[in-house]
Amino acid sequence: MKKKLPFIIAAVSATLFIFSNSCKNAELSGNASGFWVEKILYLLSYFKIYPDAFSVTVFVRKTAHILEFALQGFLITGCFSTPYKKRTFYVLILGVITACVDESLQLFFSGRAAMLKDVLIDFSGTVMGFLVFLTGHKFIQKRNY
Repeated sequence: MKKKLPFIIAAVSATLFIFSNSCKNAELSGNASGFWVEKILYLLSYFKIYPDAFSVTVFVRKTAHILEFALQGFLITGCFSTPYKKRTFYVLILGVITACVDESLQLFFSGRAAMLKDVLIDFSGTVMGFLVFLTGHKFIQKRNY
């Protein structure tokens, strides 16, 4: 249990971070991603690439969701030392639940909406984090033999 405690604390923190982002109204949420949109547009202008700001905003927001959930999926996977099938079930169920709660929270804040495609995007991040953890774990195990 002591080995898992840092993963548990980090996974809970990641989940709270995800939920805190969903508890922002549309203006605050937009401002948070606006910083990165400006940086990306500025960087792309060096290469004479001028995409519309809306496309970059969508890209930034969806990428942020995937990365948040990938981190959470990675950390949740580290919380379990159960057999592979059970661990997979627990991680995927917790990822789906988090994604559904995350989207549901947005219903309570002005300018925000819950969308099924966002649940799927969030869940894809969970799967990515899960796979990164398992790949890294197998690599470390092979290296130690």
